[in-house]
Amino acid sequence: MSDQQPISQGSKTQGEGKSMHHKADSKAHIGEKPGKQDIPAGSKEISDDLAAEKERNKELYDKYLRLQAEFENFKKRMEREKCEYFKYALERFIKDLIPVFDHMELAIQSAKESRNFESFSEGIQLIYKQLKDILVKEGLTYECSVGEKFDPCKHEAMMHMESAEHEPNVVMEEHKKGYFLNDRLIRPAMVTVAKRPEEKKEGESK
Repeated sequence: MSDQQPISQGSKTQGEGKSMHHKADSKAHIGEKPGKQDIPAGSKEISDDLAAEKERNKELYDKYLRLQAEFENFKKRMEREKCEYFKYALERFIKDLIPVFDHMELAIQSAKESRNFESFSEGIQLIYKQLKDILVKEGLTYECSVGEKFDPCKHEAMMHMESAEHEPNVVMEEHKKGYFLNDRLIRPAMVTVAKRPEEKKEGESK
């Protein structure tokens, strides 16, 4: 006879129950399909906001590109207009000078054909007046410097000369006129400036 002990009905039932429960769990795991994770509350609103923000950024970028293109066109147009302006800025001034040029040619031709100095002188004076009127119309002005205090902002001293008849640092003589264009100095006057005579020392011959 074997020494095996009979298995009680209760132990067998308990073991079968555990085995069936384990198989059921295994079947449950095997039969499960991976599903989507639960979306946290509010994530849909965040996604919608991001999409809207991307659309706004795209619109702003498109607007930026259009503005950049318009600005580049504006720069090119201004550059063309500036070139045109400087190219023809002197057109009116040159037109005003042409009659002076015509009279100068006539004066030269007259001097070749005639020795009448008086007529030639009148022609030169007429040309000078025409030219002066044109320049004054353009804003050219002249101020006499003789008798004025020397001003380095509008005078250029060619020399200093002793003088008992003039106050020191006063313009005695104007060698070349100074000119202003619309109140801006474009050429200083070339002048001689007075200075106090040096005192003779005793014993020096006069």
